[in-house]
Amino acid sequence: MIKNFKEKYIKSLFFYQIYRYFKYKFRFFKSYGATGEDVLINKIFRKNNGFYVDVGALHPINGSLTYNLYKRGWIGINFDMLDENIKLLKFFRKNDQSINIAISSSVGKVNSYIFHPGSGLNTLEKKWADKWALNLKKDYFTRKVEKTTLTKILNNLKVDNHFDLLNIDVEGHEFEVLSGLDLKKFRPKIITVEIHVEKTKEIFSTTVFKYLTKNNYELISHYFHTSFFKAKEFIITDI
Repeated sequence: MIKNFKEKYIKSLFFYQIYRYFKYKFRFFKSYGATGEDVLINKIFRKNNGFYVDVGALHPINGSLTYNLYKRGWIGINFDMLDENIKLLKFFRKNDQSINIAISSSVGKVNSYIFHPGSGLNTLEKKWADKWALNLKKDYFTRKVEKTTLTKILNNLKVDNHFDLLNIDVEGHEFEVLSGLDLKKFRPKIITVEIHVEKTKEIFSTTVFKYLTKNNYELISHYFHTSFFKAKEFIITDI
């Protein structure tokens, strides 16, 4: 009844439009994601508690797709292959669990290619590192790191099979991360994953898109480099 009254009598009033102007002027949504991706994440998930897994978390705040959720009361697990970043995550995200390990398609040790600890270009992919070293005229160094699969570590940590959000940002290693996750057992409601293409239509030819589609995930949006995939069984309401 109240909603109908508002629609019929309030929204048409001039003072209501003035109110909306100031509402959005002073209560705009603050984004921490590199290109604002967390705005859509926070529209999808309206609740003030939930669980995320952030692979390649890098920094607790800057460029983070999960920090807005953390501020609202969510908790989660952050993975990063560099201990320097994990120390920072533990300092600023004390309610989260932050683990120093690389996530891939197998267990063991692997070379990582590091420009500097805080760089968003650090990767497990030598081709990726070589490309950026050439483009930016910067050198990287190699460091051996431990790696594991998401399936193994999520099992060990007893993570709920149907958690809310999986974010993957690992500079060219995204498919390897997904390959190490049993999507029949673990069904994150939303998967956000970096896919680097020149044209949006090229997403449909990528191994990441084909793999997630095969496992009953639907592409619902794309923000610059970040693609949003929804589990078919998850219903988004009230965006």
